[in-house]
Amino acid sequence: MPRSPCPSLRNALLEAERSGARQLRSAKACVSLRDLRDGSAFGGRLAELEGRSVLVLTGDQLTVALALIELDGIAHRLILCPPDISAPHLLHVRAIAQADAVVCGQEDVSALACDVPLRVPCSLPVARTAGHLTGDRETEWVLLTSGTTGMPKMVVHTLATLTAAIKPAKDPQHPIVWATFYDIRRYGGLQILFRGLLCGGSLVLSDPHEHVGEHLERLATHGVTHVSGTPSHWRRALMSPNANAISPRYIRLSGEIADQATLDHLRATYPRAAIGHAYASTEAGVAFEVDDGREGFPANLIGARNTEVHMQVADCSLRIRSSRTALR
Repeated sequence: MPRSPCPSLRNALLEAERSGARQLRSAKACVSLRDLRDGSAFGGRLAELEGRSVLVLTGDQLTVALALIELDGIAHRLILCPPDISAPHLLHVRAIAQADAVVCGQEDVSALACDVPLRVPCSLPVARTAGHLTGDRETEWVLLTSGTTGMPKMVVHTLATLTAAIKPAKDPQHPIVWATFYDIRRYGGLQILFRGLLCGGSLVLSDPHEHVGEHLERLATHGVTHVSGTPSHWRRALMSPNANAISPRYIRLSGEIADQATLDHLRATYPRAAIGHAYASTEAGVAFEVDDGREGFPANLIGARNTEVHMQVADCSLRIRSSRTALR
């Protein structure tokens, strides 16, 4: 099993923290990452979740992010439940993942999880605590795959497999503010959460109730420099009258095939931005990134040796082996 370079996400975050200006922002609230040095969103109950298999069921992404930061290295297993999970699917996930605790918001406790032995709220504000657990457990991260029908399929990652493709920026000359159209409970959004936390920057979270034009205006207000989304997300953004509200330095596409028309439209709208698209999936992790402005990917990536990712085509499918893939 790949080992994490740092014992926990929280410890890795504190090692990357250089100033009090870094923040996690939602449409309604903001948390300074400095507050997590001596603070907690669990109201003194974090220790109750030590060693447990935890369903993360908070309603908003900001408390999800705080729960993940605090619980990695403490919990045995974290199960990220997307906001649209149905009642039958939640029962299935809870049983297969052997959940014995649930983390929820103060006001969004799901009746479906009431028979889980332990329920602990995670909510704002982050409050100072007398002492903070410093867990060194290698927590399992269970993610639900997307694009499937029927009962959800679950895959197991660790912090090491989830962050293997992320190369922290060394003393960036200009502040980095990430944003994503994704929900961080899905693999694509979780990747951007990690980039925001581990690369010395801040992160602005999406809101499902926010119109794309309002979202772009909010990103502009907070000086977003790096933005990630699917090609479909970007097509909706480009059709918005507020498309030029933002002026990103970097644009990232993933989750779907990046077509040439969308890449060209992004180049014309944001001429100052570096534009890249990544191939990744919940099961395979990040396979490769392309930054030449062209759709598809270079053929010489197939079968290449001495690389972090080895790929080959067999039986009309792309086979991937790397330290970034799910464990099971």
